[in-house]
Amino acid sequence: MILKEVLKVAREERGLGYEELAKAVCLKKWHIREIEEAESFSTFYTMNIKIQAAKKIGNHLGLSEDQFLSSSESIG
Repeated sequence: MILKEVLKVAREERGLGYEELAKAVCLKKWHIREIEEAESFSTFYTMNIKIQAAKKIGNHLGLSEDQFLSSSESIG
C-alpha cells in the first residue's frame, strides 16, 4: 500500500506542484495526483506500475521506501 499522505506532505514541504514534480520524475501530473489521492489505478495499467512510479517520486523527494510504502510493497 502506498502511504499517499506521506508523499503529498513531502511534495508540499518542498514547495513542488504536481506539474513541477511530474516533470522532474518523467511522469504526467495526473499520475502524481492519482498516487496522492486515488485508491484505484485508473491512469496506471497495474498496481505494480503505480508502485514503481511512487518509488520514483519518493526517491526524488529524498524519502526511503519504508517511509511511503507498506513493508509488503517496498521489497522488489
